[in-house]
Amino acid sequence: MKASDYVANWQNSWVIANWKMNPSTQLTATALMTDLQQQIPADALQSCNVVVAPSFMHLSTTQQAIQHGASNIGLAAQNLCAQHADKGAFTGEISAAQLKDAQVNYVLVGHSERRQYFNEDDACLIQKIRHAFAHDLTVVFCIGETQAQYEQNQTQDVLAAQLTVVKQLAAECDNLSSKLIIAYEPVWAIGTGKIPTIQEVQNIHAFINTTLTDIDASLATTPILYGGSVKADNAAEIAQCPNVNGVLVGGASLDATGFTQIIQAFAQI
Repeated sequence: MKASDYVANWQNSWVIANWKMNPSTQLTATALMTDLQQQIPADALQSCNVVVAPSFMHLSTTQQAIQHGASNIGLAAQNLCAQHADKGAFTGEISAAQLKDAQVNYVLVGHSERRQYFNEDDACLIQKIRHAFAHDLTVVFCIGETQAQYEQNQTQDVLAAQLTVVKQLAAECDNLSSKLIIAYEPVWAIGTGKIPTIQEVQNIHAFINTTLTDIDASLATTPILYGGSVKADNAAEIAQCPNVNGVLVGGASLDATGFTQIIQAFAQI
């Protein structure tokens, strides 16, 4: 199956792997995909949408592994160009059109590492999302608060401000709920081993759902994923949280066995 043929069931849960700038070689990326496809039970993919977001260098390798494997897995990119949707003199950038041609169906936008290290602001993120939509890419829009904001009880204010991007898009896009996934990742939990309490996760996801619904009633069904130190040993508990429709997984997605266990946890809800 070609990666571009992947069709998600939006009633299912979601497990998305963000490999970030890993692994270091194409050989390792191929081996990881092979292990993953061998380990994921076929029935798990009937109730859980699984998507992998490799680095740009590994998109082709991962797409080929998906095409030659038997598992129904989607392909995502970690970034796209904000300046133009198609092509142009933007050295080092990758356009939405190029991603679509590479059989990508999903793209991450707004990840905290992009906001922090590359100074991506709302204006930049809106342009990226517009370009993604122009080429039928589903956007995984990442939001989350820093440690300092969390400690100062500013989480809801920060998330509400970040979700103004969605409000602006809702005013100009039809059927936004079928093009958008929200990923809540508290910045202080990413890669640290720390995680909010289950009650905090429930409360924040309920807040996000309410905020989306207030923007537009049709957004009430928008999938809301949790991300931040998701592992095999906490996935089952997270999966039971109301309003948690899946997870965005970083480091734990680089281990096929552990990642498969996370998928199984969300396939059972």
